[in-house]
Amino acid sequence: MRAHLLAFAVIAACSSSEPPPTPRLVPVAEETAPTANDGYRTPTQVREQGNHLLEQPSPYLLQHAHNPVEWYPWGEEALARARELNRPIFLSIGYSTCHWCHVMEEESFEDDTVADYLNRNFVSIKVDREQRPDIDALYIAAVRQIGGSTGWPLTVMLTPELVPFFGGTYFPRHGRGGRPGFLDILRQVRGQFDEEGSDAVAERGRRVFEQIEARARRMSGTATPVSPTVIDQAFRRLAGSRDPQLGGFGSRQKFPNAPLLLAELRYFERTGNTMARDHLVLTLQEMMRGGIRDHLYGTFHRYAVDRRWHVPHFEKTLYDNAQLAQVYIEAGRTLSRPDFVRVGQRVLDDMIAHWQQPDGGIVVGFDADDPGGEGFYYTWTPAELERVIGAEDAATFATMYGVTPGGERLLEGRSVLHRISAAALQTHLSMSEAQAEAFTDRVRAAMLRVRDRRAPPSTDDKELASWNGLALISLSNAGRWLNEPRYVQAAQRVARFVLEHCWDGRVMQRGIRQGENIGEGFLEDYAIPALGLLRLHAADGDPRWLRAAHEIATVIIERFHDASLNTFMHTARADVPDGLPLRRPNLDDGVLPSGGNAATLLLLELGAMGGDRDMYEMGERSARAAAPRAAQGPFSSGFLLVALDHLVAPSREVVIAGDEGPATEALFSLVRPTLASRVLPVRVPASGASANLVSRFSALRGKAALNGQPTAYVCEIGRCELPTNDPAVLARQLAPVLTPGTP
Repeated sequence: MRAHLLAFAVIAACSSSEPPPTPRLVPVAEETAPTANDGYRTPTQVREQGNHLLEQPSPYLLQHAHNPVEWYPWGEEALARARELNRPIFLSIGYSTCHWCHVMEEESFEDDTVADYLNRNFVSIKVDREQRPDIDALYIAAVRQIGGSTGWPLTVMLTPELVPFFGGTYFPRHGRGGRPGFLDILRQVRGQFDEEGSDAVAERGRRVFEQIEARARRMSGTATPVSPTVIDQAFRRLAGSRDPQLGGFGSRQKFPNAPLLLAELRYFERTGNTMARDHLVLTLQEMMRGGIRDHLYGTFHRYAVDRRWHVPHFEKTLYDNAQLAQVYIEAGRTLSRPDFVRVGQRVLDDMIAHWQQPDGGIVVGFDADDPGGEGFYYTWTPAELERVIGAEDAATFATMYGVTPGGERLLEGRSVLHRISAAALQTHLSMSEAQAEAFTDRVRAAMLRVRDRRAPPSTDDKELASWNGLALISLSNAGRWLNEPRYVQAAQRVARFVLEHCWDGRVMQRGIRQGENIGEGFLEDYAIPALGLLRLHAADGDPRWLRAAHEIATVIIERFHDASLNTFMHTARADVPDGLPLRRPNLDDGVLPSGGNAATLLLLELGAMGGDRDMYEMGERSARAAAPRAAQGPFSSGFLLVALDHLVAPSREVVIAGDEGPATEALFSLVRPTLASRVLPVRVPASGASANLVSRFSALRGKAALNGQPTAYVCEIGRCELPTNDPAVLARQLAPVLTPGTP
């Protein structure tokens, strides 16, 4: 009897340095599928003329535009063709900087035999997960519901009704070790579809969708009182996945998981929990020394393929680096670790110098592969070091950063730079950490001159609203906390990019590429930039950022909120793009905050700052509805834990009314170093907020400078203390919410 292909076999392909195994399938006789003469082109014709991806704005889709596979983008043309021909859909989801996506392309999608079979038997659809996270999230959830793990490239076979009946990640072109190759799997899948029929295979897939929807309702519909106990439970559950020797989570590949690190930091800041502190410090130390960090530019690679953070997967992403910069700077200030602060600043400096575009937007990232081979651009040999910085410095640098004649087996003998420990520095080089930093600074310029002449990894030049929102948060916080104008100015450029190129007052675009919109945005494209605008107002006092954040929040409530579930949906109300079969909440925090949890925090903050009780209570209800997820699945709830921490921690809203000058600065200097989780600042002129701003933020009514002197108003969800002109009084009013390490 034919193998039941609904049992998905998946491994996180772009989470691994080794090819993942493929499933064992029961062999079947090769079957000849019907051939549609209408529109059929040979692989040679498709390669020469290009497929249906030629006009797409996504760099990832354009990479596949001259494959011999007759790729379509997700859209009505492809879906109608599948229905018309009654063919299964071969859905392949990836992104431009994904290493295993490139491997599968080279092995299978450039192979004429594979392409011809796909073109005759399937309708093939390519999706950029960064452009369409809704499609990616839905079919990942389907795969997980079956019981498999997930990764990219994500491979899913669908009926013409978009119901999944087989899935996986990377499959090698040729079978090995008794396991089938990709073409064998395609034949199996097509054989099952023909033998059982579309309706039969679709029925099982529909049950998967029903289970996904039921789980979403169950998880969102069970409100739990938000108390510190819920967060304690989450961290107790998380404790077993911490690596106590090398930091991070798990014992194989190491991912930064920045939302979870931020949650761990906030948990320590509120409770003083030493286990959270020690694990966070260990993780940040190992990462900043490890090969996962580009020690010349300062930014971080996506993840390490080993437990030691040593050999990275070389792609770089904006979402990782924007969030890690904030974690390092906030942790450095809280823990009195200036080395952490420097690491965060180096990340931001590289983002400004090499990622930010003339329009103010920041690109999504850089490829894992480069023309010299994976990692060639970033790695070194002892001989190269000697030619660049001289024999004596080369010997010191090689010892300091682990550059050896044998190098790494995975990198053909080249060495990844990874900084040895403080103890090893003292033992082998008689250097302190400060001396090692000074040495590295001295030789860095010469090394970069040589490295910058190498052929670099390709850039994915999409500028996404949500990812730029993360950069806006990080740059704004750093600019305020460190009183550093260059970060505030960079944040202002990001804000103008979002508001001028992505937002039209009602609809947020997903982002742009080379000046062209790439499609309508999703919940995270609204919520994360809006949080960033609040952070920027706290840094520069410009009221337009407050107005824009409130405007965006209003649209989120109108278009994304589901009152029956007390949650936020991934796509806008009554808008299921291109026939996507299921509208789902967006609450899973993976490598970046989910739109739903970002929206929850946004409403809590705006409601408190503006005196809007309805808005605040909507955020509170969504937090209560989501709270069980944090206790049950903390690993995918990092930003939810941040939002819950904000809700249970003591916090204050602070309005400072005053024009620029020393007296206003004396008050604001007490607010500047505080965290948004504890203090929500609003700055207005001495005359008070404009009527337009008061119409949105009623709590600002009547708050102006008293007796001609700058004045501070400290409130807690609308209950205010006496206004003061005295910095000493303001300091006493803020004392209950100041966190360790802040003035």
